Amino acid sequence: MIDETKEATLILERLKPLFTAQWHYQYRIDVVNNQYSHVFNFFLDIRRPKHRERSIPLHSLRTTDLEVLERVISQVRHGTALTLNFVDFGHVRWPLSQCWIR
Repeated sequence: MIDETKEATLILERLKPLFTAQWHYQYRIDVVNNQYSHVFNFFLDIRRPKHRERSIPLHSLRTTDLEVLERVISQVRHGTALTLNFVDFGHVRWPLSQCWIR
């Protein structure tokens, strides 16, 4: 069984040294539904003017259970104010809150 608190803490700990608030930088956390490996991947995307976008892997959540992911996401949202972008989820709702995954 996956401990959601440990997973969220690990993501936030890996995010902390990579996030350096600077002028004209855009930071975003991408949550990718990797259907082939049956995991959820977390990436930090960094955009700066006149440079290529960087995508740095943070963590892979080894489950396909959306309830577990929803709990991890809620704890990550409490730990950071960065925007979360959900990739390859389709038209699916969160199991607990019944909101669309966006």
